[in-house]
This record gives sequence, structure tokens and C-alpha cells, in this order.
Amino acid sequence: MKINRLVSILLAVVMVFGMFAVTVSAEEAAFSDIKGHWAEEIINEWASHKVVNGYPDGTFKPDNYITRAEFAQVVKNLLALDKKADKDFSDVAKGAWYYDAVMCVAKAEIMVGHEGKFRPDDYITREEALLAYARLVIGVGEDEQPDDLSMFPDGGEVSDWAKDRISALVREGIILGSSDGKLHPKDNITRAELLAMLKQTQKADHNHYFVAEDGTCSVCHKSEEETLKFYVGVASGETKVEMKVYNDYSAYVTVPAKEVDASKVSVTVKMQNVATLGVTSAREHSIEIKDTGLTGTPNLADWLSNAFTFESGYVKATIDGEKCLYKITGDQNKELATLRAASDDIIATRDAWKTLTSYVTTSTQKESDSYVLIPYGSCLRIGTELLGFEKEDDLKLDNFNDIAALVNNIKEHVKLDTAEAGDWQIEAVLKAGTTLAVSNSVAVLDKDATIKVKGLSAESLATLLSSARDAKSNYELATLLVKAVNEVIGAVNGTTEEAPVEVEISFAAEK
Repeated sequence: MKINRLVSILLAVVMVFGMFAVTVSAEEAAFSDIKGHWAEEIINEWASHKVVNGYPDGTFKPDNYITRAEFAQVVKNLLALDKKADKDFSDVAKGAWYYDAVMCVAKAEIMVGHEGKFRPDDYITREEALLAYARLVIGVGEDEQPDDLSMFPDGGEVSDWAKDRISALVREGIILGSSDGKLHPKDNITRAELLAMLKQTQKADHNHYFVAEDGTCSVCHKSEEETLKFYVGVASGETKVEMKVYNDYSAYVTVPAKEVDASKVSVTVKMQNVATLGVTSAREHSIEIKDTGLTGTPNLADWLSNAFTFESGYVKATIDGEKCLYKITGDQNKELATLRAASDDIIATRDAWKTLTSYVTTSTQKESDSYVLIPYGSCLRIGTELLGFEKEDDLKLDNFNDIAALVNNIKEHVKLDTAEAGDWQIEAVLKAGTTLAVSNSVAVLDKDATIKVKGLSAESLATLLSSARDAKSNYELATLLVKAVNEVIGAVNGTTEEAPVEVEISFAAEK
């Protein structure tokens, strides 16, 4: 079982210490009550990274236990949870300081209570903490054969409701037990013990979810580049248009205000840290297009002008019923336009993208190559224009370094027809077998997927397909496509949370 640990590492550090607001700086990382304590070095290490805090009196209280309410508050703060469960717990009063936190972690199914009670003032047990910890580990599931608990003398003491998840953590090497080789599942957990668990987890592979202001992982201090999931860069000389997707599901697109040599470009695609697709280490593939068929030196600030004036907008995605909302913001920089798309609800966003990848099967290929395969029967409707297949065979796009051949290949395979306009401005059907290959990684769609978009007001979309068909040169075609992208950016700008651009992806039911 592969586990994608987007949030697990830092959560282990802060789930206790986030409740205490007095910061101890790196220079003041000594506490009056830890001298000679078995966890002194660990505590000082994490204090020096400004991860853990002490009390106003200069103590750390390493052997203090943590309540369930404190645990819930830290998780709420960490994940910026704001959606609350629509149920009540008989022992959680609405006026309690922890009410919102409890309702939020219950909604996220991180801590769900039992028989209508949450027990907020009870100290959390080790097995309760580990179960919640497992739920926070992105992608962790139940271990169907939780035999790994048998390696601990007291593994049989783990409650049935926690066995499957804790066994999964053991199998991945995230938890190793105490110094005496036991789990102590019924014991309470202390601040020092939790830091020791963090120390164990730090050695395990993780996806560097939290990135500090200096661009490094907050836990292991690896660089920002190592926190990427996807990267696409299109370069002309030293000038690059880049898209980066990080492990918190945020995306950044940067466009420099520079002139480019349109006749030749290079494209680099990179993918890493995508556990749901079986990709851990970096997979990268680059293509040089020495003759694009384009001429001149256009200024990107003119081609994509709306990116430089973008303020904010919203896009709501629904993937097979799982919903997430992205807010897109721009910095209005005259030299370098940056569009940032981020979600406030990481759990909902994780679930949506996890649903998407659940319909994809991955494999590896020996040769480093990149291509797209679109099966016969796929189609695209924009307004009343319908693009389908002319030839009854699949369309493979793999000759990206020869644009003329690529365009001819597309034209030979497709035909343009008319269709009735629907409620959705754009509708595409990708048949099962649609394939994307990046370097040695190959991802294949298992089921037919329907992708629909509405909420755009871009005028150029109305005749985009017919205009592309009638384009007399590659330059005319490229200009048309860039204009459409620019108008879409402009159409998203100004949309609101109540009236966002909507994207819906659904998959065919089992036959």
C-alpha cells in the first residue's frame, strides 16, 4: 500500500503545540523544565525551527497530556476548516471555546465521537491519536489484513475500531512503537512523546506539503521545487511561461512581459509526488520544437493581456460528486503576471482530485517519451460547434517537435459538425483508453469521462472550432488559440463565490 502524506508530517508536530501562543525563538530554544529530559534534544530541535512553543513561564511541560478538544482546535487551525457538521454532541456546548473546532473535525471525519458524545475534556489516548493521525494522512486507507500489529507485544490491545488504520501506519513505517517495543494504545500521549513520533515520521518519505515563506518544507527543509506535483514550462530562449502545481493542490501560472522568438520553443513536463498515480520520484520529459511555423517576436503581455490585469475570480469543480472551490487571484505585476489558484478546503479538494485519479490506471514504459492518445468516439462541443472523429482509429499526438505534421494529423482524424447548444457552454467526452504519457509514466483512463464547463462569457469561444479549422497558417491558428485563452482568463476575472465558473467531470456507470 502506498500512502500519500500531504498533511501527515506537520500535523504530528502541531497537533499539540498549536494551542499555546507564546513563541520561543531559535535563540531562546531552551526551556526551564527539560534539562535532562529524554526528549530534550528533540524538543530543542523543533523549537529552533519555530515549530513548537512553550508556556509564558518559560516551561515546556513535556509530560503534559493533550485533551481531545485541544487536538480538535489544532487540526481546525492547521487545515483552515470552516465547514461544520450538521449534528450535535450532547457534551459539546455551543458556547464552548472548542465548539467550532469539534464541529469542523467531525465534518471532516477526522474525529467523529461515539454514541452522540465527543468527550472534549478527556485526554486523548494513543490509539485515538493514531487513528485521527491516520485519517489526516492523505490517501491512507484501512489495512485489509492488519497483521502488522502482531509485531508488538500489546498489539492485541488495540481496539477493533482502530486496528485497520493503525496497522496501515505501522506497515508504512510511520510509527515504530515506544522504546520498550510496545504501542501502549490505551495510554494517554504526552507532548514529548508526540515529538518523538514526529522524529520517527521525519525519517519516512513524505510529500513536503507545508512550504515555509523561504520556499522550503517546514519539516525537512527541502526546497520548493521538491514540493511540486506537476510542472509545465514553455520556453523561448531564457523566457518561460510556467505552470506549477504543489502538494496543497494550489497552482501558479507565471507569464513574463517579454518578447519571444515564436519560431522555436521548448516544452518541459515534470511530475512527482503523485502517490495516487504511483509516481514518487521526479519524471521529466522535454521537447524542442525548432520550427513552429510561427514568425515574429510577439510580446507576451500583449498576447495574454488579461493575465496582467487579473484581480480575482472563482472556479467550482465537481468531480463525480465531490466538490471543491478554487479562488484565483492575480498580482497585477506589469513585468511578471502571476495567477494563483488555491482552495481553502484542502480536505474537499483532496477528495475531489483523489476521486479523479481513482479512474486512472498507471504503468511505466521503458523509453522516456511523452504523448497523448485520444480514442475514437471522443468529442468536443463548444456552443453549437461539435468536433468529432473522421477516421475510425485513435488519434495519437506524439510528434510535438513537428508542428506541421501534428496539425495535419489532427485534421485528418477529426471533422466539424453542428449540435444544439446546451446549458453547458463546453462539453467534452473522453473515451476509456485516453492516455497521457510523461517520461516513463503512463496514465490511462478506465471509464468514459464527460467534462462540462459553464459560466464563461468569452466571445471567441462561439466560433473557435470553425475558425481553427479554417486557419490558413500555423501562426493564425496559434494566435486564435492564444486569443481564446486570453478571453477565458478575462471571463473568469470578476466571477464570485456565489456565481463561479463551473466545471463538472463525471464518469460512465458500470455496464
